[in-house]
Amino acid sequence: MCIICSSKAGVRQPTFGTIRTMFENNPHGAGYMYARDGKVHIRKGFMDVDSLLDALRREHFTARDPVVYHFRISTQAGVNPQMTHPFPLSNRRAHMKALNVECQCGIAHNGIIHLTADPSNKEYSDTAIFITDYLSEILRGPADLRDPSTLNLIRHLAGSKLAIMDASGYIVPIGEFINERGLLFSNGSYTAPRSPWAAPTKCS
Repeated sequence: MCIICSSKAGVRQPTFGTIRTMFENNPHGAGYMYARDGKVHIRKGFMDVDSLLDALRREHFTARDPVVYHFRISTQAGVNPQMTHPFPLSNRRAHMKALNVECQCGIAHNGIIHLTADPSNKEYSDTAIFITDYLSEILRGPADLRDPSTLNLIRHLAGSKLAIMDASGYIVPIGEFINERGLLFSNGSYTAPRSPWAAPTKCS
């Protein structure tokens, strides 16, 4: 099902322990995007948690940095670096496969977009197709990310959760997110599963 973790400017970054938990619970590859110097920078295709953590150590992100992280569970197009998230906003499907991208807008998704879901498509995920065939026509400029009617249209079409970032670092969450001290998570898989052997919290 995947998970998105969104840290807007002024909010702490997730700990490496949380990063590791999200990867372990959503193990089909990861990526992240951040805004800097008037661009969205996408880095994705991390197929093991250690390579992701090494990359994040080199980034030296702080609370000043707007960052969106994504951890994938594949539902279409298999397990591969190219279909990890985030994706750039583009009408060209070949752009969806790029692992290192500078762009004006990036998208991460959690869920299944039934409008574009096609189990027979072994090359592109439902998210990649939704971006190229729909979002690229709907989002024409930064103002659209602040327009309630546009965001409502995207929410109805996707029927799931997205985080969209523009080049200024503005992040729009679409759908219901969990707010954990400022960090936004698209579901609860950022927490470690409770062991059945864990000690009871109360005894009588």
